[in-house]
Amino acid sequence: MKSGNQNYDLNLLQRIRKGNDLLAKEELVVKYLPMVKHIVRNQVASCLEFEDLAQEGLIGLLRAIEEYDDQKYDIKFSTFAYICILRKVFNAIKQYYSSKNKILNNALSLYASSGPEESRTLIDLLGMDHADPLEIVEGQWVGERLDAVMQVHLSRVEYAVMSMIITGMSSGEIQDELGLDAKIIDNARTRARLKLRRLMDQYGSLLDPQLPMKVRKRVDLAMTLPAH
Repeated sequence: MKSGNQNYDLNLLQRIRKGNDLLAKEELVVKYLPMVKHIVRNQVASCLEFEDLAQEGLIGLLRAIEEYDDQKYDIKFSTFAYICILRKVFNAIKQYYSSKNKILNNALSLYASSGPEESRTLIDLLGMDHADPLEIVEGQWVGERLDAVMQVHLSRVEYAVMSMIITGMSSGEIQDELGLDAKIIDNARTRARLKLRRLMDQYGSLLDPQLPMKVRKRVDLAMTLPAH
């Protein structure tokens, strides 16, 4: 059974698709602008202007409006939009920090906790807890590598959950934002950790150049999103 909010969104989307209703599109954008701002505020990227990231988030929202199909994706539009916005903002941050003169800032961020419920840092997750930050990121951005590994080896739900954990969101906040059951969130989190742990056990680090970056991924039953 569809919720009232979902039905309202579907009505606006139908008006946009059938008659290119600009008023309906504007209404949908205005409705989800608070979501864009919420996602941007949760990203630790002090060197990037809020307006710049918000613009990237808006592009993600517009992409969600263009591509959402309730018959194809077994999730609410609000959930679909959240993932599209989050991915676009993350990609913008990743591209910004790829420049070599941002190496130190990124290295220091690796010592932040991976989430409010976690005691391990991102350095721990990468399996390089004895290394100096400057040595770790010499010639590459470790955070970018971690994000790339997660996108390749995790399913879309697993990637979304782990990405939000890294930004500092609790399980309850993730559940509210994605609109998925707590069991689905918990299972995705557990599967993701097991996958990353197996990779670390096999290769010693998620930075190992021998780690494959092309794999056949499990299709989520709860969510299927297009790759961008």
